[in-house]
Amino acid sequence: MTDTISEEGHALTGDNVPGQNVPEPGMPGSHAPVPGAPVPAAPEPGAPEPGAPEPIVPGFGTPEPIVPGFGTPEPSFEEVSVPEPKAPEADVPDTDVWSWSQDQNPTLDSLRSVKTAVLGHPGLRDRLDGHLGALGESPDDPQVAGIARWILGEYHRAWPLLEKVKTPGPAVTFAKGECCLRTSVKSDDARAMRRPDVAAGILEKHPDLQTDTAIYSTWLEALTTDARMEEVGAALKSAPATFKSTANHAYFEGRIAEFEGEYEAAEGHYKRALEVDEDCRPALFRLAFQYDLGGDDDDALEIYQKLSTLDPLDVHATINLGVLFEDRGQFQDAIGCYRTVLRQYPSHPRATAYLRDATGSLNMVFDEDIERRNDKRNRLLRIPINDFELSVRARNCLAKMKIDSLGSLVQKTEAELLAYKNFGETSLSEIKILLESRGLRLGMNLDEDPVPMHPSVPAAPKVAPPIALPEGVDPAIVNLVLADMELSVRCRKALAMIKAVTIGDLLSNDESSLMSLKNFGTTSLNELKTRLSEYGLSLRP
Repeated sequence: MTDTISEEGHALTGDNVPGQNVPEPGMPGSHAPVPGAPVPAAPEPGAPEPGAPEPIVPGFGTPEPIVPGFGTPEPSFEEVSVPEPKAPEADVPDTDVWSWSQDQNPTLDSLRSVKTAVLGHPGLRDRLDGHLGALGESPDDPQVAGIARWILGEYHRAWPLLEKVKTPGPAVTFAKGECCLRTSVKSDDARAMRRPDVAAGILEKHPDLQTDTAIYSTWLEALTTDARMEEVGAALKSAPATFKSTANHAYFEGRIAEFEGEYEAAEGHYKRALEVDEDCRPALFRLAFQYDLGGDDDDALEIYQKLSTLDPLDVHATINLGVLFEDRGQFQDAIGCYRTVLRQYPSHPRATAYLRDATGSLNMVFDEDIERRNDKRNRLLRIPINDFELSVRARNCLAKMKIDSLGSLVQKTEAELLAYKNFGETSLSEIKILLESRGLRLGMNLDEDPVPMHPSVPAAPKVAPPIALPEGVDPAIVNLVLADMELSVRCRKALAMIKAVTIGDLLSNDESSLMSLKNFGTTSLNELKTRLSEYGLSLRP
């Protein structure tokens, strides 16, 4: 067991504030190993690629919408089963998620309340997303956009916006510190990486450090993550009285003892933390982890089981629970654990790998060809829509319909797309060309494999004639989408027949080939010439 379990810890809690997970394995700046303790396998390298659905690591007191756990705490382990997650509630709470944006200096407490509500309900998340989308891709007010991204848990997007705030107030200062702690950020022209040292520096100067226990806990978490345990010890001795009475104070004493190799003392501190707050997540996790390393699987399983029932979802505890189930031969329960994680974080590398192994053990037959095909299909369906060159109108319509990947797009029918306001035949042609080029179609079942348009006859690669651009014309112009050129409906429909999406596609045709198109006449040709001349371009005769 000691070679597979995760040692990642947790963000800490303030008074009456739920705890959260720390960043996923593989992010820079993970915890230093505990001296003298059995060392688990290193976490998988590599953070999510830009544009991919990043595993969102919630912040202090801001639970993320999650899949409920595995039933009631402390069941009989031999009879544990993992039920299907509950569907989200249909009714969206009547919560104002945007009024804070009218305040030049919103309070951190008010923003925490909004964040807790938004990340606790998908409908509120969509509502805030809608307000954020109305600001556009380059918002005039980086503070409002940055705080909104922070509320949504999108720390990698919040950081560059909050960096632009010239006079950050207490709320923005805390959000910036949390961004550095939760995700990879770029600071001082260095490469992007998780920066607990920067987070500690920001939070140490926070004006409310001595009066807000959540801020104090986050500061200590940053120091712990940066392995500055002497400073943690000094901060505990000088901590305000309000913090010394919390479970987190005892928890940090346990981390110091664990760092120094005093495991029995650490266990005592964690248990004392649980006497103050029986649901103290970080203390529960470290206690379970120590039991797991020591081979006390029954006690570890009991605590992981309790953690898995708490909101929000504890990724590391749920994976560790699955590993313990596998060791006991309870493969169906292990599969349920890994699937629970993947419902929240579809790209999670360890959950994906462990699910594959547990499924193979359960079925005793592992068809690698089928698995590779499924993996390839799933990777294709997870590609974000923003990765493709689409017109502004098509892109905006898809965004408003909450279609953010190829997988969510192919489930729509032509009728559903055309029924949406401002989505017309031209946009539909764009979408169909995009999907057909990847063997996909509208209205397909996600279990279907991508099928090329003519599978029996391998298509010869289309070699477009070289495009010679006039001197001084930016080569990037060939990627401009035609739908953004304000062409007439007749002209756009004709160009859709030859699957011309960009200016580069258009310039690969000459005047005679365009004139042979149905309903494309001299008027349409002159219109094209006029538009192209605005960019210093012309068609081949």
